[in-house]
Formats: sequence, structure tokens, C-alpha cells
Amino acid sequence: MMPRAACLLLFCLAPLASMEARVFVSLAGTLLEAEITAVDGENVTLKRVSDGQPLTVARNTLCKEDHAYIARWVETAAPAATPPPKQPAAAATVPVTPAAAGPLQKYSLTVQAMPSKNNQAAAGSAVRVFEVTYTFNVSNREVSRDLEGAKAVVVTLGKNATNAGGDLVVLQKLKFDLAVRAQSKTSFTTPPMQLTYSAEYRYGVRSHGYVLFLLDSAGNVLLADSSPEGSAKYFKEISALAEIPCMVDRDFKPQPGLENISSYISL
Repeated sequence: MMPRAACLLLFCLAPLASMEARVFVSLAGTLLEAEITAVDGENVTLKRVSDGQPLTVARNTLCKEDHAYIARWVETAAPAATPPPKQPAAAATVPVTPAAAGPLQKYSLTVQAMPSKNNQAAAGSAVRVFEVTYTFNVSNREVSRDLEGAKAVVVTLGKNATNAGGDLVVLQKLKFDLAVRAQSKTSFTTPPMQLTYSAEYRYGVRSHGYVLFLLDSAGNVLLADSSPEGSAKYFKEISALAEIPCMVDRDFKPQPGLENISSYISL
């Protein structure tokens, strides 16, 4: 039998003349049959033969033979192609626009949310300052399929202590790049936020949970999770929120009133 390393080398040395599909080989040994559609600096966009979907990968994750192929593509084929426009660098808090550029491919994913809350208060004081973070552990239970080019969108929530049954406060809206190999897991943590709250005098802002969406490279929702339950169905409304923090009703429609409690929020 031919050694595995020799097999990978044969895939990497696929003919260049057609400048069409070939088998790309990552440094981890995974194979992907695709064709190049764009090269932008250190990133290359590939069109998968299996489903026609685009996938952007870093060039330094591919074998050296693929590097040579990409360089030749740039010299001979790239002038006829239109590279995708460069996007501005993403800030920590960003608006997310729902999209469905390609068919949804389901993945077997699970997520575990782990909140952390540190209570700070002077002795004998009824006023407390809570520092809150959330850590999310995402597991890919697929046998052989890696999850690549995905995004995690997280919304953290609070409540106005003077209006226990009313509107919510969207404290953060964050986006994380997500890549999970098959039978593996990864984790990410939200930046800490400080909330001032007094149970005795019923003022301030309390922590109220989160909403999480895992999106594939085409913008399709692969997994949605929330605590308390029930908010994960508002992906469209949450995606439309541009100014954070903000007040919203239970259907995530913007509401006035943030100015009355903004002094109790520190991010």
C-alpha cells in the first residue's frame, strides 16, 4: 500500500494546466476538492466541488504545493476574476445582517453556556456591582466534517430592576469567528460587563441571560440557544439591532428608556 504521506503528495501535485478544480491538502491532512475563485492577500477563497459553496481559508494552512498552485493562479487567472471587496475590520460589537447565500448544511453541534458572576459590595451596603461573563463551549460531533468559516453571534441581556416584568436591555452584541474540527470542541468568552444593582431599593440593572446563534459561512443559522428560553426565535430582530446597548421589548423591538439606567451599565 502507498504510504499516507505519498498519497497526500500526489493530491498536491494535481495538474495545474486546467486552473479548475483540484484537491487541496491542509497541513492537518484534510482534503478538499475545490477551485479557486479569489485570492486576497493571505486568504484564498475556494469553491467546493461537493456543493458549490465558497470557503475562505488562510494560505498558510495549506501544503507547500498548494502555495505554488495559488501563486500560479494569481499570475495567470486572477486578472480575469473579480476579487471580493475588502471588508472593514470588525469591532468587538457589530451589527449582523441575516443572509442565506447558500443551502443549509446541517451539522451535529452542541453548546454549553457557562455564566460567571462576581459580586462586589462594600460591607453593609445594599448596592452591589456584578461583573458578568459568559463562556460558550461548542462541540462538533460530526465524524469527519470540520466546521469552517462559521460565526458565533452572542447577545447578552439585562433587566431594569425597577420594571421587573417589562423591557429588556441588550448589553452586548458580539461576533466570534468559529472553526471546529470533527469530533472536537472550542470555546469563547464574552468581555466582562459590570452591572450595578440594589435589591433593597429596587434600582439598577440585573443580568438576565443571553441569546446565541451559530451561523455557517453562508449566514444560515446552524444552532440557536438562549437563556431564559424563548428568545432564540428572534434572529431577524436581533440582527437588525445596530446601536448597543439599547432597550427592547420582549419581541426585541427597540424601545426608549436606556438613558434612565445607562449609568448602571459599564462594559
